[in-house]
Amino acid sequence: MILSIVGTSDSGKTTLITRIVPILREKGLKVAVVKRHAHGDFEIDREGKDSWKIYRSGADVVMASPVKLALIRRVDEEKGNNLDWICERYLGEYDLILTEGFSKAGKDRIVVVKTPEEVEHFKQGRILAVVCDEEVEGYKWFRRDDAESVADFILSIMT
Repeated sequence: MILSIVGTSDSGKTTLITRIVPILREKGLKVAVVKRHAHGDFEIDREGKDSWKIYRSGADVVMASPVKLALIRRVDEEKGNNLDWICERYLGEYDLILTEGFSKAGKDRIVVVKTPEEVEHFKQGRILAVVCDEEVEGYKWFRRDDAESVADFILSIMT
């Protein structure tokens, strides 16, 4: 299942994700998060490091340790913007894929906002719930500090 966590800047999307993931994992789910990086290219390693030099030489790079793995791979803009391609290609083993961002991908979503009026900006997909400190009429609603209830809601829609 792919579920997008979308909302306004500084609304608490990352905070919500970092609070619900441990709860969902404790319930036995294998969870991945795809974070939308809106500003084109980004670096996950540092200039001058061997992996950086190897990538700059033209090779894609896998950085591996006994407990962590990262793939630095070139993709064209179409694939980098295609959430379905990313999930199908790399995340098939997960029970739940949360996205932070990818608002325009049209996936089912939980909207995190500061005020109820901001929900209107996030209707490109089916809104399953809204997280806001004020009640939002017409939607399943959770307070921003109620991660446990949000996690329980996610579990309920997965069955």
